[in-house]
Amino acid sequence: MKIDEGNVFELMRLVLPEHRGAMNQYQTARAIRKKPVLSQQEWEDMSFVISDAIESGSSVRLTLFGPFENEVWEGVPVIYAGQLHIVIDDERRRLPVERLIAVTTSN
Repeated sequence: MKIDEGNVFELMRLVLPEHRGAMNQYQTARAIRKKPVLSQQEWEDMSFVISDAIESGSSVRLTLFGPFENEVWEGVPVIYAGQLHIVIDDERRRLPVERLIAVTTSN
């Protein structure tokens, strides 16, 4: 088999079955992303948008970090039992603040 740019990965099919699991674990570990570090100004901006939305009862769009891809929640933030929640389609969810990476107002 001729090795060139088009079929280099075709040779990976010749991997022993007992090594295939280790290769899959390695590729999964490489795909995991690291959470971005937010500055104090970004936290203050997000806090302002959330507090304004709580006071006015308006909807916000929240971006939550995930190891493989981000999640987007859109709803109305509320304080319930001293914790921050978001109401999405009449369902209240606790907002995982530690995963929060962006907050914008919904239009």
